[in-house]
Amino acid sequence: MIRQAACFGLPVVWMIACLFILPIGIYIASYLPWAFVENHQLFPGWPDHHTGQSLVDLTAAMYTYHNNLTAPHAASSPWWAWLFDLKPVWFYQEGLAGNTTAAIYDAGNLVVWWLGLPALGFAAWQAFARRSLPLALITIGFACQWVSWARIDRAAFQYHYYTSLPFLILALGYFLSELWHGASRRTWLLARLAAGVAILGPPLFWVFDRPLCAFVDVERVAKGSVACTPTIPQFVLTTQTLATAVVLGISLLFVLRLLGRLSLARAGEDGFGGRDDGFTGPPGAAAPPLPVSPTTWTMLLLLGTAVGAIVLLSLIQTQFPDTNLLVWPNIPVEPVALIVGIVALLIAVFVATARDARRFVIGAVVAVVAWFVIEYPNISALPLPTSIANVYQGVLPTYLYWFQFPVNNVAATVPTQLFGPVPILLAASVTFLAIIVAYSAWVWRLAIAERLVDERDGLEMGAAAGGGGGAAGGGGAGE
Repeated sequence: MIRQAACFGLPVVWMIACLFILPIGIYIASYLPWAFVENHQLFPGWPDHHTGQSLVDLTAAMYTYHNNLTAPHAASSPWWAWLFDLKPVWFYQEGLAGNTTAAIYDAGNLVVWWLGLPALGFAAWQAFARRSLPLALITIGFACQWVSWARIDRAAFQYHYYTSLPFLILALGYFLSELWHGASRRTWLLARLAAGVAILGPPLFWVFDRPLCAFVDVERVAKGSVACTPTIPQFVLTTQTLATAVVLGISLLFVLRLLGRLSLARAGEDGFGGRDDGFTGPPGAAAPPLPVSPTTWTMLLLLGTAVGAIVLLSLIQTQFPDTNLLVWPNIPVEPVALIVGIVALLIAVFVATARDARRFVIGAVVAVVAWFVIEYPNISALPLPTSIANVYQGVLPTYLYWFQFPVNNVAATVPTQLFGPVPILLAASVTFLAIIVAYSAWVWRLAIAERLVDERDGLEMGAAAGGGGGAAGGGGAGE
């Protein structure tokens, strides 16, 4: 451990330099190319003979623009909505030939985002319970990047949350690692319940879409929003859509079956790579090793399922005729959500009652990858049948264009100076808080280290005393 007072407080000076001086230096250096074009000035009078806008003026202008912005936007969302991936931003959407649609949007991986929230809470608690500076860095880094948007009432967007995501993913990785290596009963219960709630999330959002609209106050920004009277205007089932659904459904069932057998496959007790080579040696004799382990065989089958599904889906999109099988207008959403919710409830109960933590972790990783594979076509402008492309917009009711979040549309009456007393006081308060947290963590770690040393010394003294007594007793017996 590096002592904070070492070398006349050099570690503290280095910490302050990394937190303040280094970021400011990187910010200024990033504007070096800008300073040498169009007569700009990095500082007043430099570069020579430049008389245009300076970096300080540019920074103040950017701050003034964002401080006075009152224009609404259909894709904007408040800071608290980012936690649940409620409003992705569509960067591109276009109808193409052959009744296909392509789109690019920044929707997150729901498995990562939703499981990451309890993982972050667990990391925060463990940062305190274990006096862990790395976990404290994760939680404080997340909070600093996210909570700072709580006071922003201009139109903000989900991509502003992306600087917080690395810390969320680190917390999720730590959480899954804890489960893999053997977590406590409470942690294991938290993981199972959180996963079950996440599975029920999409249908629950649709069932409670109307109360959610009232809570958000969608009517304030989008009068008569169709997102708050949820009906499917027209459901069209085509041959391609049905074939795609069949392939995805069978693939999903097969994947769940393989995941269910994975722990047995590791023990070599199932039909997917278990011992079926006819070995009938004498009792107690060691069986020769199999050429492929059961776990490897199961993972190969999972990979083969994914490849086969991708190939079949490609053939359906290119070779299968696309004709309408069913056209059903004005379908209420709530009954459909309840039906989907029943299926989701069965899966949620299965996950919430899981007994094998390692299989749970493997399932979580597979779910992350599966969500990415399913979502990838609609974040990469891959042309899809329009009926399938529209399904992506129905993952959550808030994804719909007409589900809009209101923003502050009143112009600022009192201008705020970038380097005025209020921003400087806020920066000083945050700095003071960071120093207090760092000092507290340092003191805690010292206290733990001293306690461990005392316990070790006590054990060594006890062992020495016990050894001496044994020796004396031995001598007495010999006499």
